[in-house]
Amino acid sequence: MSITERKNLKKPFTCFENQHYVLILSKRIIYAGELMAKLYFRYAVMNAGKSTQLLQIAYDYEKYNKRKILCLKPYNDTKEDDYIVSRLENGEIKRKCDFLILHDEGWLFNKLVSEIKKAQECENPLSIVLIDEAQFLSKENVWDLARIVTEYNVPVICFGIKVDALGNPFEGSSHLFALAQNIEEVTTRAICRISKTPKKATMNLRLVNGKPVFHGDQVAIENNQDIKYLPVCLDVYMKLKHGEIDVQDYI
Repeated sequence: MSITERKNLKKPFTCFENQHYVLILSKRIIYAGELMAKLYFRYAVMNAGKSTQLLQIAYDYEKYNKRKILCLKPYNDTKEDDYIVSRLENGEIKRKCDFLILHDEGWLFNKLVSEIKKAQECENPLSIVLIDEAQFLSKENVWDLARIVTEYNVPVICFGIKVDALGNPFEGSSHLFALAQNIEEVTTRAICRISKTPKKATMNLRLVNGKPVFHGDQVAIENNQDIKYLPVCLDVYMKLKHGEIDVQDYI
């Protein structure tokens, strides 16, 4: 929407803008602008609001644009089965995935091309692809997404974690950093949960039966029983790793 068109809107109206979309509300006008066809990567620690952002974008696209979208996540994210779930409202805000992403080479590209063609036949073109837990994508998945963006002009936004609880990069995240055309850190709620002074959380601390663990498998899904995660700053992470502080003194 141009500046001239905005001036012609009857007030009062509210304009909310960010890099995801433009949303203008008035008595008679509801408009949601669209993203450019790029591969986007939004990363942060756990509990920073990534899934909530994804669900908000999905809601806006469907409610205000009435456009076809896809919400996906990798099959190996077994938490909440095939749902994308926000931590808000005790997990009541959620959406069922359109399908789960497999790691087979070329599978994601072929599946998305099929969905694009189906949407075109229904005269409601695919508007955007939203992917949660993108750190679990394979290298091949990320290249498939790059093909969808460049060959079919469909924007893709991936939300995920940069590094695991051991401090190592995930395969999906590392290749998104390499290929994504737009990269942004989500810092809305990325606050260290242990530091006594407000600090930005950049690491994910794994707790097993209440004790910090710095070894083991890269993937250990949080289950609210014996495995939990806390977002922490690097300073706290290093002190816990080297036994300089006790996590029980802070939680």
